[in-house]
Amino acid sequence: MSIFQALLTDRAVLRIGGNDRIDFMQNLVTQDVARPQSGTCVMAALLTPQGKLLYDFLIYVEDNALLIDCEAAKLEALAKKLSLYKLRADVTIQAIDLHIHALWQEDGLPCPPMKEFYQDPRNDGLGLRGFFNSSPDIALPERSSDDWHANRIQCGVPQGAMEMPPGSVFPLEYGFADMQAIDFQKGCFVGQEVTSRTHRKGSLRKKLYPIVLSQAAGASGDKLMTGNGDAQRIGGELVARHEMLGLALIREDAKTERLTLNDADITIQ
Repeated sequence: MSIFQALLTDRAVLRIGGNDRIDFMQNLVTQDVARPQSGTCVMAALLTPQGKLLYDFLIYVEDNALLIDCEAAKLEALAKKLSLYKLRADVTIQAIDLHIHALWQEDGLPCPPMKEFYQDPRNDGLGLRGFFNSSPDIALPERSSDDWHANRIQCGVPQGAMEMPPGSVFPLEYGFADMQAIDFQKGCFVGQEVTSRTHRKGSLRKKLYPIVLSQAAGASGDKLMTGNGDAQRIGGELVARHEMLGLALIREDAKTERLTLNDADITIQ
């Protein structure tokens, strides 16, 4: 068993403080932030009124604040968006200088608990993560954030605007229910009506799957095809790739057929 550590250089932290922070976030995001106890991490998202994804992030609950573990490239935009909803609420929104470190196992098994780290709520195989002012003193092999992303892709977990362009994807198609990012019992949140109706119907036409490529080729947006010659049709779309691993949004009526990417076979894991 090997456990690795990495500094996630593409992540940043927003601190949501103030007496109204729980009610403020509760009315906006897909997750119930009033229920988790201090020291708990949950996944959440902010949607458009039409139920499409704007931002995905993790929320770490502290006694006096909520820490938003988000994509660094979208931190400023997320802070600005949240500020639009603030009005007269007793809420503070500020970026804080904390680094996010992750621990994970090479075989995809859960990591044993470790002080100052918490479980990534999206998938057990993503391991642990924690906030630090400087690098933690841990005697584990160091890897890059790219190595962590390769493990994330293998676990079938999408993340960020490059893989889920803001305002253009529905979170249920990308596995947000499986990642426990949406609480369907909590009450109102932005985009709830569309999301809840889709969930109740249980009629997703496309779903995200981890795939293995037969050759290291293809970029996000490339189409997966089924059939041959004139009978070919689009069966899905590549969402992310790392070497021979990928994430693909695949039509449910095509997932049992032979699928190719740039004329090379792919396999659904």
